Amino acid sequence: LFPSFRDTVYCRYLDHVRRETGEAFKSIVFPEYTVYCPVCKEAQYMSLSNTLNETIQHSVPIVSRTQKEPTHFFSICLAPIYGPEPKWLALAELIEHYKLQGATYFFVYVHYIDEYSRILLDDYVRSGEAEAIILQDRFSRNDAEWQNVEILDCLVRSRGHSRWAAFVDLDERLTMTGYQGTLSDYLRHVTDPSIGSLQFRQRWILKNESLPAKYTGKKQLTDWMPTRRYHNTSHVGPPGHTAKCIIDPKKVNVISLFVIYVFIMWIHYVEMFFNDKDRTYGMKPEEGVVR
Repeated sequence: LFPSFRDTVYCRYLDHVRRETGEAFKSIVFPEYTVYCPVCKEAQYMSLSNTLNETIQHSVPIVSRTQKEPTHFFSICLAPIYGPEPKWLALAELIEHYKLQGATYFFVYVHYIDEYSRILLDDYVRSGEAEAIILQDRFSRNDAEWQNVEILDCLVRSRGHSRWAAFVDLDERLTMTGYQGTLSDYLRHVTDPSIGSLQFRQRWILKNESLPAKYTGKKQLTDWMPTRRYHNTSHVGPPGHTAKCIIDPKKVNVISLFVIYVFIMWIHYVEMFFNDKDRTYGMKPEEGVVR
């Protein structure tokens, strides 16, 4: 089973001992990696199948994320972590940067992370500030292709959980420029009900070293913290070019994925809102950029 966009699938429901219960529901994959299945009160596990009567091979527990009000005002959806370079310092800086900007929850997607960096991530999970989503299933994908899965998963995962959610990479810092306040302050002053997304233009920074493998002391942090160490920046990129967004998950239906060099995928803009009247606001460089 490897359904793709607009393929027909069947929602299959199972009880607490994983016996099928209720009626299967015919649905389609839309958007990518997403299937709508109605609630079945008796079900505690679910599965998908290509046909109505095929044997259920794998199932997952149902997690209810329905709630009247969001638990968090501003959360971060972090693109999948992978590759051999140690991640602990970049991850710590990212989380602490966005905490200073008013973020209170982090969805951290992991395809591969070194053991030392995982200790740090586990501590953020233990404190309740982060949720680690391990990207591994029964299908083979290139490392970068997991971002497709992360974007659609975090869009659904943050819906109802967070009022606003930022989609960023490990080395990206959404930063206010001329605006005197934090990202959270800015979001609290978005009063136009038609705005469902804020798009930040990109600045690129040259980095030509690998970060340290382990913590050795405070001086090391001062010397190696990426935002302090690297300052060779480009001009602000054109609107939409590798831009990053903060979105209202309840208004956004599909986020665009743009393919570069066949396998590297980036989030650029909202492809579709639930309401045609909703829109993206392009942040001016004088207000904020991606650093």
